[in-house]
Amino acid sequence: MLVKRRYRADRAGRVTAWMMSLPALVLHTMFAWLPVALAFVVATQKYYPADPPEFIGLTNFKNVFEDPMTYTAFKNTLIFAGLALLLTFVQPIIVSVMLMEMSPRMIRILMILWFLPISNTAGIVIWKYFYNKDLGLFNQVIEATLGADYTLGWLNDPRLAMLCLVLPGFIMFGPSLIYISVLRSIPDDFYEAAELDGAGFWKKFWYITLPRLRPVIAVMLVFTLIGALQVFDQPFIMTGGGPGDVTRTVGLYIYDIAFTNLDYGKGTALAVVFFFVIMAIVVIQRTVFKEDPDR
Repeated sequence: MLVKRRYRADRAGRVTAWMMSLPALVLHTMFAWLPVALAFVVATQKYYPADPPEFIGLTNFKNVFEDPMTYTAFKNTLIFAGLALLLTFVQPIIVSVMLMEMSPRMIRILMILWFLPISNTAGIVIWKYFYNKDLGLFNQVIEATLGADYTLGWLNDPRLAMLCLVLPGFIMFGPSLIYISVLRSIPDDFYEAAELDGAGFWKKFWYITLPRLRPVIAVMLVFTLIGALQVFDQPFIMTGGGPGDVTRTVGLYIYDIAFTNLDYGKGTALAVVFFFVIMAIVVIQRTVFKEDPDR
């Protein structure tokens, strides 16, 4: 009798859990997985403004791989992702660790300043005006201090344009709530025991803090890499892909193909290829990086 009651209770709990999750599952299926599935269908069709779509098999994929701009866009995207990881990935970890060494009052003040709601698009537009070679803030400062001969082209310079897209994320750095949550969850007993053994800040960081952060760092590396590979806002607003296509990323090129050239089939085919590239990178990352802090 007791076993039957437990079984009924477990069954009722599972039914309740499914019923509570059902609305989210339906919405996620409609707006996430269904569009992904439809993308594979759209990628095999050719669309016309007034006529029904025509099934053309893998022709769109063939056109994607035969297009030289595809490889340029992938190269630019990898360059941006590499610069973004190099310049912006470690900063939140360092800032979060240093922040936890401050007084609680200072932590609250800095957290309020760092996490003020600011529009990302508005910030990118402001940076675009900072980079203006004629009236921008940066060249005005350089001209006032060093002279007009030392002003830079910034977004108009093919050598600097990609770096200019990454630079705002490097300068406007801040802590990560995820890292702060993990740091707060580390028991104080670990640090107190290390201090009794004579451990300083760096030893505590290396043997206590970093191992506990490692699983989160591995996950955040995936998120940061995926976000960097999917970059669209910065090149779209700042450069439009120029100068000379040096900042035309895959996301921007997909937009150009689908919504500027109105070639929805080829644009979707490139998006599908990009999807598999990102999935491959995620699988490699999950295989290489260990996430168990005790290993």
